[in-house]
Amino acid sequence: MKQFILVRLLQTIPVLIGITFIAFLLMMVTPGDPAEINLRAMMNTDFPPKEAVAIMREQMDLDKPWYIQYFSWLSRVLKGDLGYSYQTRKSTTDEILRAFPVTFLLSSIAMLFSIIIAIPIGILAGIHPNGRLDHLSRAISIIGLSIPDFFLGILDILIFSITLKILPVAGYKGPEYLILPAFALSISLFAVTMRLMRTSMAEELEQEYITTAISKGLDRGTIIRRHALKNAIVPVLTYMGTQYGWLFGGAMIIESLFALPGMGRLFVDAAASRDIMVMQACIMVFAIIFIIINLCIDISYYLLDPRMRDTHE
Repeated sequence: MKQFILVRLLQTIPVLIGITFIAFLLMMVTPGDPAEINLRAMMNTDFPPKEAVAIMREQMDLDKPWYIQYFSWLSRVLKGDLGYSYQTRKSTTDEILRAFPVTFLLSSIAMLFSIIIAIPIGILAGIHPNGRLDHLSRAISIIGLSIPDFFLGILDILIFSITLKILPVAGYKGPEYLILPAFALSISLFAVTMRLMRTSMAEELEQEYITTAISKGLDRGTIIRRHALKNAIVPVLTYMGTQYGWLFGGAMIIESLFALPGMGRLFVDAAASRDIMVMQACIMVFAIIFIIINLCIDISYYLLDPRMRDTHE
């Protein structure tokens, strides 16, 4: 297993290099002069002196060829220096560390909603195909996929915050502020996960090894728990794992709607003000999260599927 993980880690190195290059290119293609944008925030003026802009460009290495700028920037990143925000004048690393826990909790709670609700319903619907629960889950999935998350977020605010007054409207002062946005963020994930779990379980129960186990007199519940579920859950884990990474990026609209100080809102605010260093850091964090999640998915495959262990041993 150590060799398997080591190979996967080595395979991520080219991906990380590509990510750093894309993040750097963001500064090159973003409209506006980074030096001028920086000075506008520093001097609180829309028209900084040209002499000051020229000096700032030299300090930021913007007067050098792009490849020298890239390697200079990359060397700073490898040392943990992600620069600073043009708008707040704070370290970009501090901004990321402040915003990341909020987005992490929001995405994790949204994922938890899907795990504790969608997977059990999908399992039961797959065990009893074309039953009442199966038809109900299909209807819920269609509705869930048809409602945009921002629209559901607005409905949540109107119903649970303004009308019933049982949950806070916006802001962040504790975990209770994440319940409504997490529910809105999880609805499409919930819908797909439930149907995928249902389909995977139904197909697994039709396999020959299940028929053989039943013919040998094994208890149906034991067959489902020990054999069918273990195999049926693999494609669901893959989908949920990749979607967990998308939740971080997809939280932008929800975080803005509920005024949550997370990564999504940080990126939106940085894009609006052309705060390039913050945008670069956010992109790199989102990408690294995807890489870590994909590594975890590969390890889960390795542990759940004996065929992968045989292939890599």
